Amino acid sequence: MAYLIDEQKLEKIYLKSYHTFGRYKFNVDTFVDKPGISRHHAIIEHANKTWLIRDVSTNGIWINDKKIDKNLPYQLSENDKIDFAAPGQNSYVVANLNANCQYLVSQTNANEVIELENQILLPNDEEASHIVYFDALLNYWFLEDLNTSDRQALIDGGVVSLFGQQWLFYCANTSTMTKHLDNQPIVKPIALNFSVSQDEEKTDLTMELEGQEIDLGCRTHHYLMLLLARTRIGDKQNGMDTESQGWLYREDLAKALGVQTNHMNIMVHRARKQLTEAGGDRAPELAYVLETNNGKIRLNCQNITIVKGCQLETRISI
Repeated sequence: MAYLIDEQKLEKIYLKSYHTFGRYKFNVDTFVDKPGISRHHAIIEHANKTWLIRDVSTNGIWINDKKIDKNLPYQLSENDKIDFAAPGQNSYVVANLNANCQYLVSQTNANEVIELENQILLPNDEEASHIVYFDALLNYWFLEDLNTSDRQALIDGGVVSLFGQQWLFYCANTSTMTKHLDNQPIVKPIALNFSVSQDEEKTDLTMELEGQEIDLGCRTHHYLMLLLARTRIGDKQNGMDTESQGWLYREDLAKALGVQTNHMNIMVHRARKQLTEAGGDRAPELAYVLETNNGKIRLNCQNITIVKGCQLETRISI
């Protein structure tokens, strides 16, 4: 995470990808109420994998006791000392310039920070009520309520409500959403081969992608995918059209699995994460093998084989 240290307050100043400093309290990211500080004094921004600072003030900026040119970008380095308005006062130290980390910072307690990786369950894995995850295809971060399945996109510098607090989301690697959030992409053709034990306590799964077989091992969420596969197969055999086949309400799927809905949602996200990692650069859209729509979910796969025990249960093309 990228941040400065305020030497007077000994506090961290977390940096947005475009971060402003000044005395204009309601129009800057970091308010600096000191003599000589301009309404808009400095801009720090992340560009081309570097962090740049610009002086837009009346009284100047000093880096390591040397004044920088006004309105010209200066590349920051870790351990640089920044002084606003005069050398030796209003000092900040550049403590970290790692832009490859995203985080939520509590607006109640600035020292309460949640670092985000590709997927994290909150408040913890055992009692999860929310999940924050990165959608590689849409190139966006999302916060999703595991109980209601409501989700919202996280935007650098945006505020979200979580656990009775307001949190500010920081993401230096900003990007523009390339697809509408409701649009789900076309999934590259794959085949899923399920091998389930006779007592259905163990489900192994392999995937065929572009002629290559990928072993996905034995996971709890594979049984969830198996139930969705059987639902889709049953709907096809009953003559339902392709668009209507396979849909289950999340609550009904949770009941079939014998788990709470939020636990089922965690299983869905774990399945999606594994599929995304298996698809890699060749098929980053594989998370959408689990397709969702208005509280319902289904398996979006063209070829399915199910072996139960040692006998073939089904082999079908959708």
